[in-house]
Amino acid sequence: MQRIKRILLSGLPVAIIGGLLYAGLFVKPKPAGKSVAQPLVERGDAFYGLAVLPDGRMWAVGTNGKILHSDDAGQGWRMQRTASQETLQDIAAWDARRAVAVGNEGVVLTTADAGLTWTQAQAPRSAISNKLMRVHVSQDGSAWAVGSGGVLLRSRDYGKRWESAAQGEDTAWNGIAFDGPRGCVVGEFGRIRITGDAGERWTSVASPVKHSLMSVRFRDTSHAIAVGLGGTVLVSDNGGASWTQAARATDEDLLDVAWDGSQWIAVGDKGVVLVAGPDAGSWRLTRFEPLDRRWYTRVQPHGGKYYAAGSRLAVKEAAAL
Repeated sequence: MQRIKRILLSGLPVAIIGGLLYAGLFVKPKPAGKSVAQPLVERGDAFYGLAVLPDGRMWAVGTNGKILHSDDAGQGWRMQRTASQETLQDIAAWDARRAVAVGNEGVVLTTADAGLTWTQAQAPRSAISNKLMRVHVSQDGSAWAVGSGGVLLRSRDYGKRWESAAQGEDTAWNGIAFDGPRGCVVGEFGRIRITGDAGERWTSVASPVKHSLMSVRFRDTSHAIAVGLGGTVLVSDNGGASWTQAARATDEDLLDVAWDGSQWIAVGDKGVVLVAGPDAGSWRLTRFEPLDRRWYTRVQPHGGKYYAAGSRLAVKEAAAL
């Protein structure tokens, strides 16, 4: 009996190893339960661009080509797939079906079916640098995009084809806005150009600052606001032909500005939010939340609320600011 026991014990390691090899080679595990869906917002995600339509439909774009879409004013979001992994910096929409997104490496994506499919458009590339920062669309089907390398691009057919509207240069345009045929672009070192004929001709105008300007918006064809680094706020009451600097309300960088029909709002670094009345003479410093220190690159008003994109997607009642 002892001899048989010793034989069995001595063969036990061989049996265990053989069993493990058999399991590894021939036994295939069967999936149990449901697979875990990829979260819409993952750690490290940032959203740089936001488009809000009058009916509450929204798009948000950001890191690694991620595009989110909402049908209900941001209460619920779903992911839309594209073939590009380039970070997207901005998005604009003509209507509920047609939109255009732009981003790093000069990528331009368009959709004509509410984002079910996104197509990469061909656009001129700069020999200096290729990063498209902002895109603006008009209801006649035109679109404009600006970015590094002095890029100023124009499309006349809902983003399908693009042409260059400026010579390349070693500085960036960061923001663009139109009100009818009057338009304005702003960029590095406080540079400003305006047009009065829908972009057929652009004219450089004097700027009172050397700080980089990041965003510009019109209230109407006469009144405009531009914001930039170091808390810069510029005000124009003649369609951008001349600008004055508003009293500084913060030293933090301001990255976007919007007009909601009754007041101005600007957002930027470290959770800074500035609001001002129609004349933009005095700006008040606030935050979406008292301890908010996140950064925001885009703000859009809709339905009495402000929607913001940046290190997170945020929404705030306008009356609460």
